[in-house]
Amino acid sequence: SLWWWKLGRVWGAMILELTAIALALAYGLLEPAWQYLCHHTTEYTMTVAGMFISLVAGYLLGVVPYALLDLVRFRRIAQFKVQRDVYASRAQFTKVLLNIFACFFLVMLPMIALGTPVFRLFGMRRTDTLPHWATVTVQVLFFFVVEDYLNYWFHRWLHTPWAYRHIHSVHHEFNAPFALAATYAHPAEIVILGVPTFTGPMLVGPHLFTLWVWLMMRQYEAIDIHSGYEFPLALNSLLGFYAGTDHHDYHHHKYSGNFASIFTWCDRLYGTSEGYQAFVDKRRRLKGE
Repeated sequence: SLWWWKLGRVWGAMILELTAIALALAYGLLEPAWQYLCHHTTEYTMTVAGMFISLVAGYLLGVVPYALLDLVRFRRIAQFKVQRDVYASRAQFTKVLLNIFACFFLVMLPMIALGTPVFRLFGMRRTDTLPHWATVTVQVLFFFVVEDYLNYWFHRWLHTPWAYRHIHSVHHEFNAPFALAATYAHPAEIVILGVPTFTGPMLVGPHLFTLWVWLMMRQYEAIDIHSGYEFPLALNSLLGFYAGTDHHDYHHHKYSGNFASIFTWCDRLYGTSEGYQAFVDKRRRLKGE
C-alpha cells in the first residue's frame, strides 16, 4: 500500500533528520534546564554523565526502530534489506547486547572519566549560556569531516593482518551487519577509534553542549550505516558524498574496501572503492538499469 512505500522512502534518513528537527524545535526550551544543571552539578559530573548519557541514549534511540524491523520482519519492509533474508538470530542479538553494555560501562565510561581533564585542557567549556545553533551545526559538521578522514586510516590499519586477527575480526563477526551491532567490537578497537571521534573536538575546544550533540549524532550515523537497510530516500540518495548503508554493507560482506565510515571521498581518492563500484555497476546491469 502507499503508506508502506512512503515509510520506506523516508525511514533511512529519519534518524538524522529527526535529531536536527528536535534540536531546532526544542532549543528555546533547553536554556532553563541547562542553567539548572550548571547551578546544581559540578562541571566534571556534568561532562562525564552528559557525554555518557549522550552515547547510551543516542545508541538506544537509534537502534530501536531498526531492531523492531529485524525482529518483526515486515514483508513490505524486507525488500529494502541490503542482504535479503539475512537476519541476526535472537541468540546473536543477546550476545551483541551484552557485549555493547559491557563496552559502554567498562570501556567508554572510564575513557570519558579519564579524558575529561584532557577535554578541558583543549578548551572544552561549560557556560550558563548555550551556544548559537549555527555554531553547533558548523562545529558538528567539522567533527564529521575530521572523524571521517582519520577513521579511514585507522580503519585501514585495522585491516592489516595482525590488527585484523587480534582486534578488528570481532567487529566483522557478522558479514551482514545490523543496527544493534554498530558498536560491537573489541575493547581495544573502541579505544583506537575513539581517537578520530575526539580529535575534532580537541582541535576546536567546543561548548560541552556541542560535544553532547556530536556524540549523539555520531552514534546515529554509525547505526545508520550498519542498519542493513537501504531505503529509496536514505541520506546517501540525497547526498551523493554520504556513504550510507549499502556502501558499508559491502565492506562487511567482502571484508575489504569502502573503509570510510561517513563520506565516500577517501575511498574514491585512495582507490579503495573500485571493487564496490564494479559491484554496483554489475548489479545495475543485471537489473537492466
